[in-house]
Amino acid sequence: MTEHTLGLRETKKRRTRQALIDAAMRLYREKGLDGLTVAEIAREADVAPRTFFGYFETKEDVFLGRGDDRLDRLVKAIRERDRRQPILSAIRPALLQEREPRREEPTGRLPDLSELLQHPAFANRLRERWNRWEDLLAVAIAQDVGARPGDPNPRFVAAAITGAIRIAAAAAKEQPKRRKQIAEQVFELLASGLAGYGAGLQEPPDRD
Repeated sequence: MTEHTLGLRETKKRRTRQALIDAAMRLYREKGLDGLTVAEIAREADVAPRTFFGYFETKEDVFLGRGDDRLDRLVKAIRERDRRQPILSAIRPALLQEREPRREEPTGRLPDLSELLQHPAFANRLRERWNRWEDLLAVAIAQDVGARPGDPNPRFVAAAITGAIRIAAAAAKEQPKRRKQIAEQVFELLASGLAGYGAGLQEPPDRD
């Protein structure tokens, strides 16, 4: 398969994903969230329902957006850090990195987080996502520092990091122009308690 073919395939995937997002937002503006189905979104985007599930696991994911790119950056920063550097210092750039502009942001009125959380399905899905983040970060941290089985510290640090991200995201929704300042403020508070965790390791532990 050539680079050109791969490029065309990626372009087609982005367009299909975008068509699904735009279709969901149009239907939301027309009828709200109640009763909106995957079949309706797929039909509005002119694709089969099975195509929808190639891009999103659930209807809720269309509205909640993608967060795994940030999780990937955090895990990568942990694994590639200088062993003498505290974990929190290593992930700071990834935590504070401004979100890159996406085409995946349709114009018009969109549901905000507070509106989404009034619906149990959305609240549950968001909770699942945060729990998954915490699990994956805890594993990455435990592997990185060579934690012994049963050591609660990696889980505690992962929970603190994900909690800080959640708080910063919620506050930034209320004050979008202060997004960066809010993130820095929350990070500084987090750093005051976890500043030295993971620092001073001489050799990376066996991760096999």
